Amino acid sequence: MHKKCSRCGKDTEIVLRNVVYRKRVKITNVPVQVCQDDGCSHLQVIDVVKEDLKDLMENLGHNPQRQSIEFEQVSELSHMLLLIARQEEDATVREALEERVNELLDLFLLAQSLGDQDWMKELRQRLTKIMI
Repeated sequence: MHKKCSRCGKDTEIVLRNVVYRKRVKITNVPVQVCQDDGCSHLQVIDVVKEDLKDLMENLGHNPQRQSIEFEQVSELSHMLLLIARQEEDATVREALEERVNELLDLFLLAQSLGDQDWMKELRQRLTKIMI
């Protein structure tokens, strides 16, 4: 996910930031790329989660109620980045990814045993997004 700044061409880094939608909804832990040049400081939502963020905002509508939403509950990438940020130094990204895949597979088995097709579909989508 290494990317250059679209404005100045310097390196960017991925950080988790809050996004405010319609001055009423605070969306926490949205992965954004931030230019490392202090003079530029341009930031943009990373491409991989733009569609998830757009869908969330569309579902909130034009006049949402005041609320706070944890984006890691919507986006698997955000969830993974948050897990990795909370990991101890000796844990690897691969271990965090394997742990999350196992959690999702366990949830899928539960959804399957309950016959919850909608939940199974959601879990399939989540697994697909982190296994690419």
